[in-house]
Amino acid sequence: MQVGIYGLFGFTVSSLINERFGITVPWWIPVLVCIAVVAFLGVNRVDLSAKVLGVLVGLEFLVVIVYDVVSFAVAPEGVSGAPLSTQSLFVPGVGAVLSFGIAAFMGFESAAIYGEESKDPKHTVARATYTAVAIIALFYAVSSWAMAVGTGPSAVVDASAKQGPDLMFGFLSDHAGVLLADLARLLFVTSLFAALVSFHNAAARYFFSLGREQVLPRKLGAVRRHSGAPYAGSIAQTVIAVVVTVAFAIAGTGSSLGDLYPVLTMFTWLTNDGAMGLVLLMTVVSLAVIGFFRKNRHDAGIWTRLIAPALGFVLLAAIFVLIVVNFNVLLGQNETNALTFVLPAAIIVPGLVGIAWAFRLRRSNPAVYRRIGHGEEGPAAVHLGDEDDV
Repeated sequence: MQVGIYGLFGFTVSSLINERFGITVPWWIPVLVCIAVVAFLGVNRVDLSAKVLGVLVGLEFLVVIVYDVVSFAVAPEGVSGAPLSTQSLFVPGVGAVLSFGIAAFMGFESAAIYGEESKDPKHTVARATYTAVAIIALFYAVSSWAMAVGTGPSAVVDASAKQGPDLMFGFLSDHAGVLLADLARLLFVTSLFAALVSFHNAAARYFFSLGREQVLPRKLGAVRRHSGAPYAGSIAQTVIAVVVTVAFAIAGTGSSLGDLYPVLTMFTWLTNDGAMGLVLLMTVVSLAVIGFFRKNRHDAGIWTRLIAPALGFVLLAAIFVLIVVNFNVLLGQNETNALTFVLPAAIIVPGLVGIAWAFRLRRSNPAVYRRIGHGEEGPAAVHLGDEDDV
């Protein structure tokens, strides 16, 4: 999903440069520059990335809050609760809607991967996760409602079809001034950058964990001496981003899609594939939670051990089926073609390979298998923040 967002970032930045300065810049140039900056932040201490992201996200929140307030103030058809009606959910293509919704929440679970770098992981991770879910849910719900109210419930569908992502910026330009609209455009770019940094840090730490536990090559579990950051995992993620970007850039040479090529291919294909993979992963994890607590009771109540994960499994499985059935809608296709099967296979096949690898580890190296997921409980384990020889 991170690599897919690079496609949208490149398109947005190149379009903004062309619009403001009349300079034509290939979409992949801003992408490669961004990859370099993200890579630099990825091999340094997480608090450096946190400070950068904190400032950017704070400014983005403020602009969206202003947009919400102005939308409710303008309200050409009055402040109506019609956009919140649940009847709007039961329409053809609802799987695509649910996929986008879940993708918007992606990352709320990532607090756990920073546990080793926090002072009190047992309590900090739980508080951060619940707080993130609550804030995101409230913020998205209010802002979505505000967008419909500001444009008018009867006009918002047509307006969004005509203006696309510019709907918000055009509204701000008309009702709050061109300066604020331009600031919002700039912050949209920084929001993409913030997402890229977050995804990169998360992926690097997953590589680190799997390398430390010897599920993947052990070298991926190395940390940098001065920053304690998972530099090997960060480099691996950077290499993947560069290779995929270059491949799409070469494939898109002379494409009939024109400037929208990175959005309609790299962004659309990879992010939707990632969203589907996320839903599948969370579905399987819900079952795994039940299995874990059957073997390790700890002090968890029945809600944590059984009810919550069982509900999660049923609902997520239903959503996954809807996404698969409506996958053509997600890709913007009217007919089924090879892409309809290739993209889901890119998620499912590695998952099957991972399962096969786990069974092999259980037979050939049971000590490594038992250590999977235990992180710091593993003997002689390297931790984030520890010094290494690099």
